[in-house]
Amino acid sequence: VGVVHKKLQGYADRGVFRSFDVGDTKGSKTEFRFIWLEDTPFTLVFDHDKGTLQLKNLLPNVESRSFLDNALREYIGDRANSTLPAHRRVDPKRATLRYANRKERVSLTLAVEKNQYSYAVTKLLNVANELFGHLHMYHIQYLWDNFEVPQE
Repeated sequence: VGVVHKKLQGYADRGVFRSFDVGDTKGSKTEFRFIWLEDTPFTLVFDHDKGTLQLKNLLPNVESRSFLDNALREYIGDRANSTLPAHRRVDPKRATLRYANRKERVSLTLAVEKNQYSYAVTKLLNVANELFGHLHMYHIQYLWDNFEVPQE
């Protein structure tokens, strides 16, 4: 928990997040909350028993098996592709990225290998940042409808 907290606190201290709060630890899970992209509240759940980091309910209102859902699944699936530059790729020897859509809310989870928690925090946030950039390029209507992004 200390490594994850320190890494996230570093982002907050540099002004990347507009706010940062550490929630209670319940069982094996600790929640971290912050305001970040599109002035959106984010919840990162660290499960220390499972060794996972999850950006919970990252994207709302994504209908399961819709065009958008399928496009996002493909995009996230490609994040470990060896054709991506190393700085943009999730190294499968260090972490495994998973996409989930439950009740029309998309979450991203990184299963961490060999205590690579600092790496995993950075990669998960990088993937989320790139995902929002991808949405801006290819699915702007979704952002207009769900994140109040200006139509200018």
